Amino acid sequence: MKLDHLIEKIQQLSGNYYAEDRLQILQKKIENFLRKNNLSIDEIFLNEERTSLFIDNVLVNETSFFRHYQQLEEFRELYLKPLVDKGEFRILSAGCSTGKEVYTLAMMAMETGSLPERKLFEGMDLSRFALSVARKGVYSKKTLNQIPQEYRKYISTDGEYLYISEKIKKLTEFTWGNILDLKAFPENHYDVIFCRNVFIYFNPEYINYVLYNFRKALKKDGVLVVSPVEFLSPENHKLFRPEKIKQYTFYRRVG
Repeated sequence: MKLDHLIEKIQQLSGNYYAEDRLQILQKKIENFLRKNNLSIDEIFLNEERTSLFIDNVLVNETSFFRHYQQLEEFRELYLKPLVDKGEFRILSAGCSTGKEVYTLAMMAMETGSLPERKLFEGMDLSRFALSVARKGVYSKKTLNQIPQEYRKYISTDGEYLYISEKIKKLTEFTWGNILDLKAFPENHYDVIFCRNVFIYFNPEYINYVLYNFRKALKKDGVLVVSPVEFLSPENHKLFRPEKIKQYTFYRRVG
């Protein structure tokens, strides 16, 4: 298998699109992986475990607690509070990486009102390594500065590590899944889907696939949250209607 075919395969598996300016970075990651594991390109996909390890090495697993905090505060006021008041809801973080967004949303909901003791917040990702980190809920103590003071009651620190409280972990679950795969999503299941800073790595064709899957997975009038720097194109408005009440644009499922 040649390198260009391998890049195609990565895109098929993950949806990640590598523009010309990112190809050199990808090539370096691939070369490091092959050298470290003493493999040829043709040996990468011989078994599921090796494929998973390869994908873990080339995907971008960047995340942080309370990322785009002002957008989150607006989401909390406009959408999260009514859901917490209702008492029964389900929120998905698609492409959750190591789970910091999932725990962020759970902490914000806990501060907003009384929650039932069940799995209300789900994280989905293609990286099995990232999911293993998420399930443990243990992070570097250096990330403490990402967490506003009022939420620090939901974490503890010891030495070099930061621990998510069991109270918060009980509200969450993490599942392996590919957001390009229609079968990964139960129908009419989620009230909200977060997919922030993911579409910047996708080309328009793959974005269309994902949006179709998200529409199927959301309940009627469900809400899609993308990052403040991402916007759905007008052709996607037949699936999701832009909704700008204050500073940020959110997207409401159509139909």
